[in-house]
Amino acid sequence: MSRSPRGRDRRGRFGAFAIALSGVALLAVTPSNAGFRDSWAALERELAVFDPGGRYLTRPIERKVPRLALNGTYVLSSDVLLSGSDNKGFRDRDYRLLQFQNLFELEVGYQFSEGLQFSGIFHGLYDAVYSLEGADGLYAPKVDERFRAYEDSKDVVRELFISYRTLKLDVVLGKQQIAWGKMDGQFIDVINPIDNRESVQLESSDYERRRIPVWMANVTYYAGPVSLNFLWIPEFEADENPVYGSPWFSPLIPPSDDLARHNEPLLTGLINASGDFINTRSRPDWNDPSDHQLAFRIDWPVGAWTFGLIYFYAWDKNASESITGRFTDANGTHLLLERRHRRLHQFGFTSDYSNTLSSVPIIGTLPLVLRVEALLSKDVPFTDFAERGAALFGGGGDGLKETDTLRAAVAFEFAFPHNTTLIFQPSFYYTKDWRRSLGGGFGGAVGDAWALAPVIFLERPFRFTRDRLTMSATITPYISQPTRNFQGIKQKYIISYEFSQYIEGKLVYTDYSGGDSDDLFGQYRSYDNLGIEVQYEF
Repeated sequence: MSRSPRGRDRRGRFGAFAIALSGVALLAVTPSNAGFRDSWAALERELAVFDPGGRYLTRPIERKVPRLALNGTYVLSSDVLLSGSDNKGFRDRDYRLLQFQNLFELEVGYQFSEGLQFSGIFHGLYDAVYSLEGADGLYAPKVDERFRAYEDSKDVVRELFISYRTLKLDVVLGKQQIAWGKMDGQFIDVINPIDNRESVQLESSDYERRRIPVWMANVTYYAGPVSLNFLWIPEFEADENPVYGSPWFSPLIPPSDDLARHNEPLLTGLINASGDFINTRSRPDWNDPSDHQLAFRIDWPVGAWTFGLIYFYAWDKNASESITGRFTDANGTHLLLERRHRRLHQFGFTSDYSNTLSSVPIIGTLPLVLRVEALLSKDVPFTDFAERGAALFGGGGDGLKETDTLRAAVAFEFAFPHNTTLIFQPSFYYTKDWRRSLGGGFGGAVGDAWALAPVIFLERPFRFTRDRLTMSATITPYISQPTRNFQGIKQKYIISYEFSQYIEGKLVYTDYSGGDSDDLFGQYRSYDNLGIEVQYEF
């Protein structure tokens, strides 16, 4: 029976990765190779005391300023494509590296008195991929220099706030991030915008560094076991998405990179790929109180359960475009569009349950955590491409349809023996009154009325390494109806090793398979990649 070249290529890449994993594991466990064991032990002794940042920077300063706490982190992240550097869809993919990011983080804390503290987190980032590759397909810095390096104070000053905490009251004022949700998929974790420039590559473990902090007042009052949390958010920031010339910009979006890289109006957002003119309306304004966002959350316990309700008077963090007119040029008839952010009313629910199952066969006792999160978003704007097409021939309407979306998930987390964690999280996405002509919108399924994404996560440390070696797998299929069915599957496998209390290394393999070439994961079938991450904390 003949096999497709793509199938052979995929099995070959996966086989090579499996061999690499086996090699790493064997090196870590082989006791018979005395020479290697001695060399490894010597290296670990050197790394155990390797802390130049703490020795020469943070600890000397902390000794001089007793109430000051300093922590630093350096992270090197690099991903390389495992498939050839041939073009994919509209993308000129003449590169192999997806990123070569160098991130430096400095965390500062100063304790004024009991309960009163100043905190700041500062970032410096440089992604060398745009310099190392010299590729025609990597021109995102022409759109936004921030893809290459952080230069603006908005990016460098990541968090900056003063906190006052008592037994009854917490008050946090300043630039900060709020993590209301705990699940993969950001179901009620909606307060902060997200840096989504790596698109489908991101996981829940990335959210801490991918949330975009904003200036706000965060007040929590504790009335016995009940907590009341109120947020006043005068600042607005939008989500950040892939752009033309960045590695994760969708291969489905025209025009080709050969045309796009030289089209300044397209790169700056003055026109779209169809030649329609876009007027960008001013974003929500800090100085206008009616533009501020407000959020409220209440949590209370009932036995082994905890429940929470949230309301968020928010802005859609991705702007939508409405039709305001038409015009004709040498290339035909085009639309006049107005791009702006629109108000959303979001209602959320969350619940947690903890218990220990007894007399489980083979296992004995089995701790279990059950989590539920759901978010209903009212009047979410969706682009209606049928209405846009009709507008070119004189039809009415603004080219948008407002409808409600629901996203919800249930997570079952099991703590098996040997510190093994298994999470099964069925995730559901729904768009009310969906039709085929609709584009994307917040909270809905991708290209369909509803979707199911059952996430499976498995992680285990290895006792013979004193839990320093850990392996994990995250598997996410995406199934939708009524038109697309199976949109592909994403698999991520991670080997991490703690070389010392300061240094950790990771080897990450991400695979995209299945689905059609215009599906959520299917469009990235040739984007399988191998990543290396080294993190040094001091």
